[in-house]
Amino acid sequence: MMQFILYCLCGGLGVSSDFLIYHLSISHGMGYQAANVFGYLTGTLLSFALNRIITFRQRDRVLQRLSLFLGVATVGYTASAILLWLLVAQAGLDARLAKLLTLPMVVVLQFALNRRFTFQSAQAAPAN
Repeated sequence: MMQFILYCLCGGLGVSSDFLIYHLSISHGMGYQAANVFGYLTGTLLSFALNRIITFRQRDRVLQRLSLFLGVATVGYTASAILLWLLVAQAGLDARLAKLLTLPMVVVLQFALNRRFTFQSAQAAPAN
């Protein structure tokens, strides 16, 4: 549970930067899906750096872990893009409100995947 709380705190900074970039991009005329790409990438990189050091305390295999984290982020981004499309294009919600509504679902999904695959310690890794 403590690990999830730390993940949420570190991820909160990533999510905040994601939403800030998203909001600023939309405010400057960018479409919501393109803004989602820029915001999501910014938040993902910040979240990786913080979670690697603070939440999961993993300092080894940085490039391998980053690759896995980006893979998980791709799953999360896909879920985010689909949910945004459903909420904005289909349900007619404001793009900013829709983004806020998608965040909790994507955070839980990515925590589960990152805990299992990205930040698993070498000792706990399954044998191949």
